[in-house]
Amino acid sequence: MAVPTGMWVILAVGLVLLVAAAVADRRSRRRAEAADATAPTGRPPAMSRDLCARLDELLAADHLTISATLASAAAATHTSPDGTPTAVLQEARVIVCPEPLDGARVIQALLVGNPDGSDLVIMAPSFDEFALGVALANHLHGPSHVVPLIADEADRDAVTAALESSPTSLQAIRSGWLPVEVWGEARLVVADEISTTLVAGKDSQAER
Repeated sequence: MAVPTGMWVILAVGLVLLVAAAVADRRSRRRAEAADATAPTGRPPAMSRDLCARLDELLAADHLTISATLASAAAATHTSPDGTPTAVLQEARVIVCPEPLDGARVIQALLVGNPDGSDLVIMAPSFDEFALGVALANHLHGPSHVVPLIADEADRDAVTAALESSPTSLQAIRSGWLPVEVWGEARLVVADEISTTLVAGKDSQAER
């Protein structure tokens, strides 16, 4: 007995709805997992007197202050004396991308490419929820800090000029082609939700 054409249409529509529901459920689970992984375990520690003194010492040298901001308060490493969530990194790598960073694999590629596994600052015009989630998960639970910064074109250009580095492209990141010149080195990076200050170069006496 032949199956009516209408029945095939109903079956096809049902199959499409099932696939769509499965995809939506998978996306929801991925978002929930990312949120759980990046949830901070508590307020960042207050800056100690020794750290404040160290910052004053480093900032007495030439430094660059720009309007780049933390992509999330969860990227803070400390709480400043005035209560502001602040990321403080010494001896950090800085990589700059002029394109929005989308997807978990982009951040994973940067982590794998980081030449020495040191703390990492990632500067880009924006991060989607998956890129930001992976960056923050590694920042909070990984062996080194990963701080995503939102930076406009002028700030990105200022950073690469100060660090004598080169920007990288999204295509290069995805291909794994990350030459040494894209990995800037900073003695100090201090960032909050208002601005970022960098001191270029390396300091063998810096302590995390």
